[in-house]
Parts: sequence; structure tokens; C-alpha cells
Amino acid sequence: MRRSLFWRTYSVLLAALLATIAIFTGVLIASRRQAMQESYESEVRLQAREVADYMANLNTLSYVRNNATMRYLIRRKIASIYNTYNADIWIVSYDSGTAYVQYLDKSWNTTRSLASEAVKEQLSKIKEGNEIRVTGLFPELEDGEKIVTIGVPWLYGDDTVVGAVLLHIPTAALQVSLRSVAPQILPPALFALALGTILAFFLARSQIKPLKEMSSAVSEFSKGDLTRRVEVHCGGELEELADSINRMAEELSRLEDSRRSFVANVSHELRSPMTCMRGYVQAMLDGVIAPEDMPRYLQIVLDETDRLTELVRDLLDLSRLESGKFPLTLAPFDANELMRRNLINFEPRISEKGIEVQVELAEGQLYVMADANRINQVVSNIIDNAIKFMDGEDSRLRLRTRPEGKNVRFTIANNGPKIAETDLPYIFDRFYKADKAHTSGGGTGLGLSICQRIMQQHDSKITVRSDDNETAFEFLLPATEAPKKALEAGQAA
Repeated sequence: MRRSLFWRTYSVLLAALLATIAIFTGVLIASRRQAMQESYESEVRLQAREVADYMANLNTLSYVRNNATMRYLIRRKIASIYNTYNADIWIVSYDSGTAYVQYLDKSWNTTRSLASEAVKEQLSKIKEGNEIRVTGLFPELEDGEKIVTIGVPWLYGDDTVVGAVLLHIPTAALQVSLRSVAPQILPPALFALALGTILAFFLARSQIKPLKEMSSAVSEFSKGDLTRRVEVHCGGELEELADSINRMAEELSRLEDSRRSFVANVSHELRSPMTCMRGYVQAMLDGVIAPEDMPRYLQIVLDETDRLTELVRDLLDLSRLESGKFPLTLAPFDANELMRRNLINFEPRISEKGIEVQVELAEGQLYVMADANRINQVVSNIIDNAIKFMDGEDSRLRLRTRPEGKNVRFTIANNGPKIAETDLPYIFDRFYKADKAHTSGGGTGLGLSICQRIMQQHDSKITVRSDDNETAFEFLLPATEAPKKALEAGQAA
């Protein structure tokens, strides 16, 4: 069984914490051991300097041998160094260019000639007033490679170097053991580990809590409750994610309301004509309608059938547009010619209502790049709606095309009843008709919605303005050259 997200997050944080503390502790111990070792070496060097200070008032070792007090002090100091640091002290004097060593342990009469070239080289450095530190100066001795030699000059009078003090100490004695450093490092490391473990627990819980809140909200969404909202106030990406989920829930809620409204509207639009047709057909079958009246009622049934056919066609068109399965066939066409054809198609209805027509088309030909059939559907639907709402002697329909930069603006206006400002934002919604909108008059309530979808496919949109003088629908399409010119330009390219 997989562990919960909390324990996985907590484990990762804890592992990162352990690795960090382990690395930091290791580096700290190493640096601390190095610092302690350097301090220890400095202390050993200081002991060699103290011996050199004892010898500072003496010119040769013979004074030490002849002076009991000095002999006692030197011997005591050397014994103290040997017992404390396990180190040997050689006191070397330069006599006529030859270096000799006097062992100051039990006998003052033993000397040793320093014949090794390596030793002579180091003594020459000391004679110049330098201090030395060298390892493996006596390879001929047992474990000679592991002996560190520290040398300081022995000065006399006016800072004249008359000898050297050499301190030989095993490298093991200079090394600081882990046991010596651990008591200083481990307690703070363990405290940091304990504190980090607690902080990692609360950090993991603080990160998981918003995720649990989101998971709970999404679970409610899946059950159909879209009123639930994610309450997260932790800042950062998690709060942005929570806000996105809330916006998604709001959008889903609007879509669900739209779906329910759509289903209700479709049901109503289908039920009304079907109820009407069923009533008339049933009346004919029952003999309630006289034979001579049947043609009139059959015409009503036929009209309702046409209305159902138009509704189904509009629903199919809208469904295709929304699903993207209604591809456009883009090609150049004359915008002026399209407006003229539509005006001719509606001429009988225009004449029947006595509507005055104002045509303000651009001079010559005005080509645009679009799907001519779909744009014709848009223009036809808008003109049809305009004619429905005009019924009077002063009725006026205005059609206009004009170039506007790289586009062509189409305008279809009428002086029918004004559309209320509260209705303007909704007139392109599906089934938004009735008498309060500009889509009433017996239609399906889908015409303007389909028109807007078509224009959106053309990367454009229909805008509407309405006042006491005029109601105008406008949209833009990209201008292009005449087909022949466009073909010639393509061939040249």
C-alpha cells in the first residue's frame, strides 16, 4: 500500500535534512580538527621557542655543561616537553662552521655530528633566521618518515644566530582524534536534527493541508456540488492553484446553468409546435374540424413543421460551430455584391412593409477574405431581424460598407424599436428572444447566436449599438485584392 502524500513529503524533507546535517557536520569536524591540529602545532613550536629563549644568553653549549643551574633548568624543560608532547629536543650549535648536537637527557658529554645533507640544508635555513617545519628528515630511522621536525633559531647578543633548537615529534602526536572533536560538534548537530525534524513535520503538514482541501473540493465537484469553494490562504503557487480551481468551479457552474437553460429552452421550443400540431391533427381525426376548414388548419400544421425544421437546422449549425466541425472556406468575394443580393432577396418583404432603404456602399468593388456563404448567412439573418421589427410609414433600413484600414466594415441599421441597455449584453445568447430582445418575431432564438459564432470563427465579432434613432449591427472582415490581382500576385511570388 502506497504511503500518503504527507509521509512521502515528510520523508523527503527529513532525508534532505539528514543529508544536510551530515555533510555540514562532516565539514565542521574536518575544519575543527584542522584548526585544533594547527593550534597544537603552534603550541609545540612555542615550546621550541621557549627552549631557544633559555639559550638566548649563552654563546655555546659549554656554558650549559659548566653551569649547574642552567643545566637543571634546561633538563627540566626538555623533560616537560617530552612527557607532554612525546617529543625529543636537539640543541644544535654552530662551531667553526660545523654543527654538533648535544643530547640533554642524562649525559652532557655526548655529541653527534649532523652529516646528513638534508639536515644540513635545514640548519642552513635556520642559520639565516628562519623557522622550519619538515617531515621525514631522518628516513634512516625507524618510522622516520612519520616524524615532524620543527626548528627555530637560537639567537645571541645582537640577534646573531649561534645555534638551533630542533623538536622532533611523531605525526600521530600532532593529529587530533575524532573523539576529541566530537563532544564539541555532536550536541549542536543533534539539537539541529531534532529541531529540523519538528520543523519538517509542520512544514509537510502545512503543504499537505491545502492539497487536502483542494482534493475535498474536487471530490464535491465530481458529485455535482459546484457551490463548494477552496479556502486556501498560504500564498504562492498553492493559493494560485486554489484560485484556478475556484474559477474552474464558477465556469463549470455557469456552463451547467447554461446547459440546463439550453435543455429547457430546446424542450419548450420543440414541445410548443408539436403540441399545436398534435391538437389540430387530433381534432381532424375526431371530426371536430369541418372538412372545408381543414386546408387552413393543415397549413398551420405545415408552418409548425417548417418551424421545427428551422429549429433543428439551427441547432445542428450551432452544434457544429461550437464543436469546430463547421470548417470555413476562405476566398475573396465582393462585399458590395453580397449586400446587393441580400437586398434583392428581401425586396418583397421590404416593399410589403413600405420600408425606406438607404444603400451606402463603397464605390466600385470591395473585396474581403472570408467564407462567402457564412457571411451571407450573417447578413441575411441581421436583415431579417431588422425587417421583423419595422412596421410603419417612417421605417428605414440602412446598409453600408466602407474600407477601414486593412479591414472592411459592414453596417446594417434600422430605426425600429430601441433595444434596452439591460438586454444588449444578452442578445447573442442562445434562445434569448421574447419581446424584450431584438430577436423576437417568431424565430428560433438561435439566429444571432449562430451569427456571432460564425464571426468568432473569422476572428471577428458583431457589435451592436441602439438608441432612440437607430439600432446598428456592425462587424469587420479583412480586405483583400480582387481575385485576378491576388492570383497574379501569387504567381509572381
